[in-house]
Amino acid sequence: MVFGEALNHSLSPDVMRIFQFHISLPGCSFPIWRRFRVTEDYRFDRFHQVIQLVMGWKNYHLHEFSIQSRRVGMVLGIDDETTEPEDETTLRLKDFRLKPQDHLEYLYDFGDHWQHLLKLESISGGMLTAPECIAGAGRCPTENSGGIDRYLCLLEARNNPQHPDSAFWANDAEEGFDPITFPIEKVNAELEFFGLWHNKYPASKSTPWPQL
Repeated sequence: MVFGEALNHSLSPDVMRIFQFHISLPGCSFPIWRRFRVTEDYRFDRFHQVIQLVMGWKNYHLHEFSIQSRRVGMVLGIDDETTEPEDETTLRLKDFRLKPQDHLEYLYDFGDHWQHLLKLESISGGMLTAPECIAGAGRCPTENSGGIDRYLCLLEARNNPQHPDSAFWANDAEEGFDPITFPIEKVNAELEFFGLWHNKYPASKSTPWPQL
């Protein structure tokens, strides 16, 4: 899906830059991380969607990026301007002049506080028709599981019907949940579909996105 060699310097204007990110969810007793590629033209509302698909979240909650001491995210129309981030639908990855080894953060679900750490590992030039996940480990936690500490407690109850939290898996979580296995083929199929939408509807907002 990716063509071209990695570039150490600036690219000519007719070459699209491809960012390779590493994203992790710290604090878990086993590793949860992904390595993925996306083009520099992605707006932050669409970069959010890529992260949702790469990680395995279901886009139920609010989110926000922290990048270069700036907050980028959803503008909710709150009167107090100091509480609002910069509008993610007006900013793209390329606007921040990112360099390899630069870091940013992505917060999902302000209640459960899933704080993701991202590092830009490399920049290459070429063509990428859709975002692509190239490696990863660990299943994404279930939605509404209360954050990392609570999630780890819930995992202890997963196969123990006598555990006081066993009802969570019966009522609120997906059947047959495996916390270790990362379904990379499924993720890339979803990313390919999203890439088609991204290319077909360049001006549309992406939360949620329509069917093709």
